[in-house]
Amino acid sequence: MTDNDIPILSEPPPEHWDEAFAKALISKTLLVGLTFLDDEGEVTERQQFFGVVIEADGHDGILLDLLGEHDGDTYALPPQTSNILAAEPGVTSLEGDTPDFVVNWAIHGSPDEPANDED
Repeated sequence: MTDNDIPILSEPPPEHWDEAFAKALISKTLLVGLTFLDDEGEVTERQQFFGVVIEADGHDGILLDLLGEHDGDTYALPPQTSNILAAEPGVTSLEGDTPDFVVNWAIHGSPDEPANDED
């Protein structure tokens, strides 16, 4: 697949996982924004990081090789492509890098709090 064949989404697709789009993300840069909310919905923390997509799997999720401040680390995102959008012109990471795509997540709970899968 060439860069000209990569589907650029202006709106997320209706399904959560688009296999063709996920595969097209490999080797592309992704700017991730995380907003942590407390039980009342108030923002407790924001994080931003940037990396290259090195794996995209409908079961295991999207694996990033991080750049910038976290260079050399990896980060796994959930297997969801529906909220990944093409970066608009002028969007940059905190380090000034220009991503190909952006994704934002709102997470209820502390970044130090592990998820409770029994709820």
